[in-house]
Amino acid sequence: MEEMNNPFRKAGIVLLVIGILDIGAMIYCIANKISYSSSFNIFAVIAGMLLMKGSIKTARVVRWLSAFFVIAFVLMVVLFPATMPIQLLVTQVKLNPVGMIGLYAFLFIFIGVLAWVYKQLSSANALAALDEAGYNTGKPKSALNAALGILILIGTMIGFMFNSESAEKARTLAKERYGENYEYHLTSLKMSGNHGSAVVTAYNSEEIKNVKVKW
Repeated sequence: MEEMNNPFRKAGIVLLVIGILDIGAMIYCIANKISYSSSFNIFAVIAGMLLMKGSIKTARVVRWLSAFFVIAFVLMVVLFPATMPIQLLVTQVKLNPVGMIGLYAFLFIFIGVLAWVYKQLSSANALAALDEAGYNTGKPKSALNAALGILILIGTMIGFMFNSESAEKARTLAKERYGENYEYHLTSLKMSGNHGSAVVTAYNSEEIKNVKVKW
């Protein structure tokens, strides 16, 4: 009966628990001076509490966002290896297999949780509640379009960045410092007028170094 009265409750509980755990992890990392970044925790707690109260508007928003992030993260997992040289990826796996496996395991778990939330908010009872409130209950095609559009935009920007004169200058400066024994891959780039700074990854089959350069 409770599920019939509030079909969003299970999704709300899961989001609330995840948000609390994320806040706990953030506090632990801050206390131990460990780098940590997440904007999911507060959103998850607030959304979870509202869903547990049966908020229709929150269910509509969370349903759309969960679909958006599932699509976006799946595409990122698939396309991420294509954004870097294959030898760099191989060396990363070779030097830190546990870390790389852990990263992908976390992403797959995160995607799985979001997919479960979307499924819960797309159940027959949940869709009936959304329909009764006058909301569209079809598959959120706009989430797919938004995810594709943002990834295309980011990919285009990265393409321009990697192939710009500033990127070539950054790689040249890094090469002058470490020589011919490494390949060089631009990681980040900041420009201000004629001045700039960048992080270039110098790598070979045995080693990876992050080189900061300025001009």
